[in-house]
Amino acid sequence: MKREEFDKVSTRVLLAAGVFGLALGGLVPASTFSGAAWAQDDGGHEDGGGHEGGGGQGGGGQGGGHGSGGQHGRPVPPVAQPVLPAADGGTAAMSGGAGATSGNYLRLELGAAFGSAGDANWLPPGYPSDPQVFFDLDMDTAAMAAIGFGRDYGNGWRGELALNLFGKSSFDGPWSFTVPSTAGPHADVEGSVRSVAVMANGYRDFDSGGKVTPFVTLGLGLARNTVSDWTRINPDAGRTRRSFEGDSDTGLAWSVGAGLSWDVGPVLGSTSAKLDLTWRYFDLGNATGGTEPLPGSGAGGTPVEALNFDVTDHVIGIGLRIPM
Repeated sequence: MKREEFDKVSTRVLLAAGVFGLALGGLVPASTFSGAAWAQDDGGHEDGGGHEGGGGQGGGGQGGGHGSGGQHGRPVPPVAQPVLPAADGGTAAMSGGAGATSGNYLRLELGAAFGSAGDANWLPPGYPSDPQVFFDLDMDTAAMAAIGFGRDYGNGWRGELALNLFGKSSFDGPWSFTVPSTAGPHADVEGSVRSVAVMANGYRDFDSGGKVTPFVTLGLGLARNTVSDWTRINPDAGRTRRSFEGDSDTGLAWSVGAGLSWDVGPVLGSTSAKLDLTWRYFDLGNATGGTEPLPGSGAGGTPVEALNFDVTDHVIGIGLRIPM
């Protein structure tokens, strides 16, 4: 073949090869080249076994890491394992004590209530000619019992509904002053009061890192205060003692307190129970006696307003919280 004819054939072959290459480049997806580049980068020279292992059948030559030389390529990121809830449905406490779990509980409590009668007064039968009389009453210590049903949310918070029973507390006291101010003597009084309160309580536990967990509590509810038959005692020789019927009042009540709890182990087959030592201040609202004189109490009329006072108690109690 002549030199000129050979050059023409060669030119045509090169042009045909270029056109075929451009067409092939337009058909092959870009991801193919990216995969090859990735394999060349990670499965090539060092990890892919050099030119023979990585560039041939192993690494970048035929699939970017599909062969034997590409097994040391890009690492697979770890997959996070799912977190499953505990078998008893509890979750770890975030701030309420290590290992605390959520769940319902029964709380039983016994305590002593140190009561006081604030702003005690009455309007006597002769009011307004006779003044309003105020009294300085002392109240005896009474027993207190409570039962509560609650839930520990496992994150340092608890909530419960509780019934609080306050035992009979006797009171008595002399008059202290009158409005308007009038020279005495004036009547003294005596009687007793009982209270029942239904409270919705909230608690916040604080993780101490040990077996003892401090907590605070706040409660809101209703209280019913029942005054027994009560007696006014007057130094007037003709009307020394006059007694009146009792009565009951229902009103808003609230409480605030703090305490400590200890793990005491299983009780009645439960998981670990808690022993609570708690101080609470209760404001149980108003208590009012009746105005109807008892038979045999003599003449003297009916009080315009019976003896009434505000009932408050400081309660020290020991309770047991049993998981349910």
